[in-house]
Amino acid sequence: MISYLLVSVASCTNTNKPDHQRKTKKTKTDKSNHVVLINPFEVPEGKLEEAISYWEACRDFLKEQPGYVSTKLHKSIKDGAKFELINVAVWENPKAFSEAAQKMVQELGVAPVEGLKPTPSLYTIVRQ
Repeated sequence: MISYLLVSVASCTNTNKPDHQRKTKKTKTDKSNHVVLINPFEVPEGKLEEAISYWEACRDFLKEQPGYVSTKLHKSIKDGAKFELINVAVWENPKAFSEAAQKMVQELGVAPVEGLKPTPSLYTIVRQ
């Protein structure tokens, strides 16, 4: 299911370098067409490290796909937050993201974390 894929998808960068310093397969495009994936995760108790490892595997796959721009994983500073992790990723367009997510599901070979509940959606920027 695509929406479950989005869970891990937007999740890929080199953890040792900021996004602007990484070499990725990017094409020049009008940034105004970019879309933002915002994907909050409900993480089962005791599964935080497993969820982060899963996100990293997805990120590492997706960062090599056409249309990938950047991603960051955020952790709540509040104990007991409903969404302990939130992934924010930028893609060149919805089609690139959808194709990358489908490819990841077919090729990644990593099982999702039991009980991990993503709630992904794509957005456009309307004000700055």
